Amino acid sequence: MRRVIDFYRLQIQVMRDWRPSGGSRARRIIVTLLMSVIAFAVAVALTPGVSIHGDVGFWSTAVAAAIVLGILNVVVRPVFIAAFAGVSVVAVFAATIVFQIASFLVLPVVVDGLHVNGLVAAVIASLIYAFVLTILTAVFSVSQDDSYWALLVQQLASHGPDVVKTDEPGLVIVQIDGLPHDVISRQVRAGRAPHISSWLRTGRYHLAMWEALLPPTTPASQAGILHGNNDGIPAFRWYEKDTGRIMVTNHPDDAVVVSRRISNGEGLLSNGGASVGNLFSGDAARSYMTMSTIKDKGQGLGKSQTFFSFFASPSNYLHTLVLFIGEIGKEYWQARRQERAGIVPRMHRGMPYPVARAATNVALRNLSTALVIEEMYRGAPTICVDYTDYDEIAHHSGPERPESLDALDGVDRALATLEKASTQAPRPYRFVVVSDHGQSLGATFLQRYGLTLGDVIRELMGGEAEVEAAVSRVEEWGQTNAFLSEVTQVRGVSGRLARTALRNRTADGVVEMGPTRTAERKAEALATAKPEDRPDLIWMASGNLGLVFFPRMPGRATLEQVAAAYPGMVDALANHPGVGAMLIRSSDHGAIVVGRDGINFLDEGRVDGKDPVGQFGGRAREAFLRLDGMQHCPDISIVSLYDPEFDEIAAFEELIGAHGGLGGPQTRPILLFPSDWELDEEIVGAEAVYRQIRRWAERHLGLRFGPDGSAAPLAKPERRPVGEDAPAA
Repeated sequence: MRRVIDFYRLQIQVMRDWRPSGGSRARRIIVTLLMSVIAFAVAVALTPGVSIHGDVGFWSTAVAAAIVLGILNVVVRPVFIAAFAGVSVVAVFAATIVFQIASFLVLPVVVDGLHVNGLVAAVIASLIYAFVLTILTAVFSVSQDDSYWALLVQQLASHGPDVVKTDEPGLVIVQIDGLPHDVISRQVRAGRAPHISSWLRTGRYHLAMWEALLPPTTPASQAGILHGNNDGIPAFRWYEKDTGRIMVTNHPDDAVVVSRRISNGEGLLSNGGASVGNLFSGDAARSYMTMSTIKDKGQGLGKSQTFFSFFASPSNYLHTLVLFIGEIGKEYWQARRQERAGIVPRMHRGMPYPVARAATNVALRNLSTALVIEEMYRGAPTICVDYTDYDEIAHHSGPERPESLDALDGVDRALATLEKASTQAPRPYRFVVVSDHGQSLGATFLQRYGLTLGDVIRELMGGEAEVEAAVSRVEEWGQTNAFLSEVTQVRGVSGRLARTALRNRTADGVVEMGPTRTAERKAEALATAKPEDRPDLIWMASGNLGLVFFPRMPGRATLEQVAAAYPGMVDALANHPGVGAMLIRSSDHGAIVVGRDGINFLDEGRVDGKDPVGQFGGRAREAFLRLDGMQHCPDISIVSLYDPEFDEIAAFEELIGAHGGLGGPQTRPILLFPSDWELDEEIVGAEAVYRQIRRWAERHLGLRFGPDGSAAPLAKPERRPVGEDAPAA
């Protein structure tokens, strides 16, 4: 009995604290009641066997029924959460469906004039009611902070024995994937992203820009940000000559290999923290939907109460389903609108992309937010979540197109929800918002010239060369595949159902939706064969960075070797209008960057002719040197043209919003932090972001890192802060 009393006391507390206060709460109750009445009226009108008779009147009876349903949902439904949340998703799902049907069967007993003719009528009416109510709340945005039921379960979890209750602050790191400094600063001025805007305009937070070196991609930047080390990650995917392996960082096996290379045990989450939706774990104690840990049976959604709480309300999963379908429809409408308006550049946006967009922009955003709230209510010292919504849509629509900015507003609302939830956590939290890279707009190389980069190189090699390409779009499916893979590993009925439904898309416990790795596997099989059986060329695209490998040439091929094998090819490539610069090593001069009108001898510190590096601005020379020093640097690294007039590039893969090379906002991500903190150094490269966040956490929050907090704190650099002796990035 005491447990039940505590449960309802907690429910009342959550209702009081989470919902808006005063007049806002009253307005919400009135609007919700009105929508419930309309939904019930529709259910009565459409369901055979459900009717209203008597002298009271149709609408009076509908109002009474809506009130009774509301009371039942508030008073009785939480019992189902407490009883079944720890059993399985299927159990919660079944129990809440039964509860909803039972509610309609009970209604005639307490509401005069209402007649429900048996079980079938109750089933149909309850489903119609829930569906219509879901559509109405979505259309009128009544449930913008609809984390109530998830929060209730997380509040229950916060009473567990492993909860850390302390006055020492924790840290929440929110990564907004792909967000350029240029875009967010303009949106704040335009009145969008209202929560971030309020942070900045009230002086609570400061917005800075950092410079991403080559390659500005999620794996390289996230490895640097979370682990302080991104050595050996030359792109999103790359070929390793010594093993003949093609590495794709959002494939679990490859992510595990890379994670072992970069981790020294002192990641930003190494102090008992949590990772949500990342590629790498940051040495976290708990990881959810994190690519490098989805095969770890000790991690994943099966360890989370949030995953089960999603099904605590029929309106919750129906709400997600309606929005999911709506997002797909919206994508088709927006794509068609671009075509009708003649907007350029644009690209084809057909299946399966609309499904991937709906997954990241609806379901996974909500789930990620709930998982972070759960970890805050557990008192985790550090939490890092990656929201991929903006990056996903900006790739296909353009970084500053309306649909991309709508996604940014959605992440902004999630950030507001996290801050609101933090006020009830067992410890205070500070927030840092970071993007791993930006994005640059531009028509693709194929759109401009009618050929892929591989086609051009093959022609320059004489047209007979055997060429393998690895350019299929797999990045946007990473978080979705991580989620589905972890669902299949959940114990009980839920996991068995997921495994059965996804068995044709599952290999070695990993779900692969979207484009498969067929091309990569074919190229890998050829590359590991005898030298004479290997292809002449393997090329890959990473935004506007093209990676060229000659598998038959051992080690890293030099300019002299390539010129001897394929005379004139390097010069012809350098003079192609779609090529801006090429990095290659010379046996005589070391690292050089070749352009149309000149050569930059990086190692010798001199330039002949017009500098091909200078056109990109910023730290481009440092970026080329960084890439050149990586173990698996391509034989030739090609950066596309850069148009300074429009700040545009020409991606080597079919995306009009791209990153991975140089040129435009892709190398200008953001770092947003509390205004009472300050930058210790100029932030150049993702590893510098790691150092800065770790020093902030150690200095201002008292956090320690490494196993059992044993790592020595990082020393503050001797140089003065940015602005006193050096320009900002």
